[in-house]
Amino acid sequence: VSDDESVFDVLVEGIEMKAKGYKPDVPPPNELSEDSKALLFWRHEGEGKSFSDWKIKVEAETTEDCSEENMTIYNVHRFALAMGPKKSGYFEALLQSDSYTENSDCMSTVKLPKEIAKQFPEFLDYLYAQPLESKFVINFDNWKSMKYLANYFLVPRLTEAVADFIEKDMEYYNLEHMENYISEFHRDISDDMSRRILPKAVLICAELLQSIEVDSPLLMSIPPLMFRSIIMRVCVHNHQEALHTCTLVAAYLEHNVEDRLVFSIYFCDNVPFSLFGDLHKSEETTIELALTWFRLMTKKGWTFEYGDEPCFWGIEMVKEALADILRDYLRSKTPSLERIVRDTPSDIVAKCFRDSVDEARTLREREAKESEDD
Repeated sequence: VSDDESVFDVLVEGIEMKAKGYKPDVPPPNELSEDSKALLFWRHEGEGKSFSDWKIKVEAETTEDCSEENMTIYNVHRFALAMGPKKSGYFEALLQSDSYTENSDCMSTVKLPKEIAKQFPEFLDYLYAQPLESKFVINFDNWKSMKYLANYFLVPRLTEAVADFIEKDMEYYNLEHMENYISEFHRDISDDMSRRILPKAVLICAELLQSIEVDSPLLMSIPPLMFRSIIMRVCVHNHQEALHTCTLVAAYLEHNVEDRLVFSIYFCDNVPFSLFGDLHKSEETTIELALTWFRLMTKKGWTFEYGDEPCFWGIEMVKEALADILRDYLRSKTPSLERIVRDTPSDIVAKCFRDSVDEARTLREREAKESEDD
């Protein structure tokens, strides 16, 4: 297993999938107590006598020239920035440096992306609030900004709090939120927070698999190695679960995978014969599923020969499953199965006809031998 792939390698196997549309009860968000709100001294500056001993000028980066509309000055307090368990390493170093002692304005200037700058007040609230409640400042709307500001101003406790929030929020099984987290963290899977969040996301997506639609942004946001890990860990119990799982894999491969051998790995490892063989052969959905896979192969221009081991045998297993359905058609002449012969690749149809002829010949020979013995 490569280092990249190990990020998605979780120990849990046989994950039970939640019913489609499953949503647990979500508790109301926690809020800062009145005591914590009273500690947000920076918000009270200007209401009376000021005790601020430092200023932070935040300039929002835009394509336009810097103007007063894109600048905000915050009256803050050095002890809240550079002391305590939530201290900022950035401000601690700044306030101890020569540039601080020589700064007659008692002000530092920082330039931040516009969307990040909007969340700077929440960042200050985190620094000022009581340690046990400061995490309540983090929410789904600001977690990206808080993560950015934690890295920029060197606040490891805030980085930890953001990761804790995400892990807890994922347990509420919100598909939109999951897509947001995966899109953010799969860009750099060597990052410590990514290596913490993505394995958890694998487990949650596996549980949510029945609720993920083939055209959902979440499905398309999942990187290939992660998707493979998800599919490998689900526990399929019935026809509908198997059908939806295989259909998702086909949709994912159609949009996310162009390499023929990568396709074969998915085909062999993650769409085992049992997903076809365990389904009732007369089910119209099973037939459609098999044809979906073959149409996908045709669309991609993928062909597999005997020398493509082991992928050849994975393809052959699925072909055999479809062959069984075709044999049932040849025996029963069921009108509803006529489209199988029409839509199935010609080489597979020919093989099934040959197998059926051989089967009929063997049956006749056996009957003839039994008659002679009698």
